[in-house]
Amino acid sequence: TRDFLCSSAGQAAKIAKKEFGGAAVVMKIASAEILHKSDLDLVRIGVTGAAEVRKTFDELMAVATRRAKGARIDGVLLCEMAEPGIECVVGVSRDELFGPVVMFGLGGVFVEVFGDVAFRVPPFDRDEALRMIEQTVGSALLHGQRGSKPVKISAVVDVLMKVQKLAMDSASTISELDINPLVVRANGVVALDALIVREPNTVG
Repeated sequence: TRDFLCSSAGQAAKIAKKEFGGAAVVMKIASAEILHKSDLDLVRIGVTGAAEVRKTFDELMAVATRRAKGARIDGVLLCEMAEPGIECVVGVSRDELFGPVVMFGLGGVFVEVFGDVAFRVPPFDRDEALRMIEQTVGSALLHGQRGSKPVKISAVVDVLMKVQKLAMDSASTISELDINPLVVRANGVVALDALIVREPNTVG
């Protein structure tokens, strides 16, 4: 999504008008020290109008100060609202034996509730990436169910191929990577949130 980091309520209101024309936006705290913002009520969806953007900015900063004491706050991210789709997750974790491991599954809260995920050790090709997707029970949703249209699975494969390259190229600096949710639609994919955890003692 198109995201803008705002350091003041006034700046957020101006960007909302200039970049999004007053359309509904998502606002969330920007802090490398707060990993799961929604758990702390630090995400707002469907914020419209300059007055509401200003108010929401101040509210988010106040809540962050109370619920994430001591965390460094960089400001508030102003993000475009994305069209709905199937929420998936793509991630990278580190295995003591194999090194970087790529993961795919249903996203949002479902990854924690159902644990329906598949793993592969890079490097792998596009055919193996597709098999990785199809290995999950949730992949049935991608093909369309009960009248819903199928989504663009090839775009998910593209993401998996790029993420595995990133995992290999940055094996010494990235400990974890989490794209959640990755919204998959009939015309492609869009990442709504992402988290990168560095390896200890890395610089930059």
